Amino acid sequence: MEVKEAVESLTNLFKDQDWFAEVGTDIYNRPVVYIKYTCNETLNTIPDRVDSYQVLVHFIGSKTATKDKFMTNATHVPFSKPVVNIEELPSSDLVRDIGELTAELDRLEKVCGSNILQDIFYEVHDGKNAVTNLAARYPEVKDKLVSLYDEYGFDVIYDELDG
Repeated sequence: MEVKEAVESLTNLFKDQDWFAEVGTDIYNRPVVYIKYTCNETLNTIPDRVDSYQVLVHFIGSKTATKDKFMTNATHVPFSKPVVNIEELPSSDLVRDIGELTAELDRLEKVCGSNILQDIFYEVHDGKNAVTNLAARYPEVKDKLVSLYDEYGFDVIYDELDG
């Protein structure tokens, strides 16, 4: 049996089905049954082979698809890191700043206690989503923690409170 005969045989077999679109061949000269949609009937009635030819099943939309529709002619621009000048603090300034932070946190801890200070810190971090409202009893502690939070950020203050 020739490929032409296999194509004709498959066309005659499925031409009255709603899901059937057409039969063609691929670049390797194998019969391809093009379907509009898949269903149990397509899975159960389309044979795997006709004579010695493997039968493929594709959606009809794939027949008109070409690689040119999915490729662009954009040139590849190699990734380059942006040049950013970061002014680093000398280590003595950093130590002094952390020392000032620690001293201020110790002062605040004496006002309200360690646990309440941590709760107020989380209230500042959580903002309007805070679970507790202890800052209402210690507004001066909250105000100072807000300024420290803006200056040092979450991680630095968390490390100092935890340690």
